[in-house]
Amino acid sequence: MSNTYAIVSALLICFAAAVLEGLCAGKNVRAFFLTVRIPKYSAPLWAWSIIGVLYYAIFGFVLYRLFRVGAGDALVRSGITLVVVMMALNALTNYVIFRARDLRRSFLIGVFFPVLDVALFVILLQIDSPAALSLIPYLVYRIYGVYWGYALWKANPRA
Repeated sequence: MSNTYAIVSALLICFAAAVLEGLCAGKNVRAFFLTVRIPKYSAPLWAWSIIGVLYYAIFGFVLYRLFRVGAGDALVRSGITLVVVMMALNALTNYVIFRARDLRRSFLIGVFFPVLDVALFVILLQIDSPAALSLIPYLVYRIYGVYWGYALWKANPRA
């Protein structure tokens, strides 16, 4: 697959996921954070934007590498599909947090994300080492993310 096609495909998927994430979160994200008790060790609101940029950079790179390897292989197609599913689920979780304001459900959903993360990592280890290695910071973040989701729910049991 050509370099240009791989770049454009990865960017389009990331752009679509970011749009879906924004639509699911709505316009009141900042207002939501002002109404809940923030857990200890929580990143400040401005840092979440940086985390989001890094998230899309990592997944954009992973997608780029998968498209470069070639979408004809079943394992590569599985990896691409898994990334798209993971990004869509991440976006939909924003709906649960910011619109439905169901922090318990958000945490319970988030507990299962590491299963998808590890599955993607295992696939990437078989296909492309640079893509697998690029996922490591995200995997480390995921530990914090699950903790944060739990702490947010427990700090706001009625939210």
